[in-house]
Amino acid sequence: METKRRFNTRYLASGGILAAVAVVLMFIETPMPMLPNFLKLDISNIPALVGGFAFGPLVGVLIVLVKDLIHMTLTSTAFVGELADFLISGSFIFVSTLVYSYRKSRKQAFIGMGLGILAMVVVGALMNYYVLLPFYAKAYMPMEQIISLCSQINPRIVDKLTYVIYGVIPFNIIKGLVISVTTAFVYKNISKIIHG
Repeated sequence: METKRRFNTRYLASGGILAAVAVVLMFIETPMPMLPNFLKLDISNIPALVGGFAFGPLVGVLIVLVKDLIHMTLTSTAFVGELADFLISGSFIFVSTLVYSYRKSRKQAFIGMGLGILAMVVVGALMNYYVLLPFYAKAYMPMEQIISLCSQINPRIVDKLTYVIYGVIPFNIIKGLVISVTTAFVYKNISKIIHG
């Protein structure tokens, strides 16, 4: 009983610390060359991926949820951006860590992260095409203006579909790779601390 209580305390404390780190990292954003300047790279999913690998997919997704709920208090997107981040990031974390949970090996982790990136690309493309772009076009500026701004950075972007193909998809692939590679480097050391 004492061992179980100690495990649950470590579980909650570790999850809470990882969620706090994710919140801080969400505020550190880097613009990406050749992509629209509102597509900014942040590495806030690294703690969620670490948590998911250490404690399972549910914990990883909960870390993403906590991060986005806290970010909602500072939102300028009427919660649409946070919802999109939760679905896009959550799909990446869930798929990556679910695959890993079946056989905990380095190879399985890489397979999981590869499939997680694929999930993030698909969900990201759908969310941007059907939800984010229409929302921003209605709330902030006409679709033509959004596309015009994007085409100044990447001339291949001429409409909503090419924005997704040449903006959103490459962005999510790069983001997924950065998060996956970084996690692969740091996970072993962090895992020793988490598991005592």
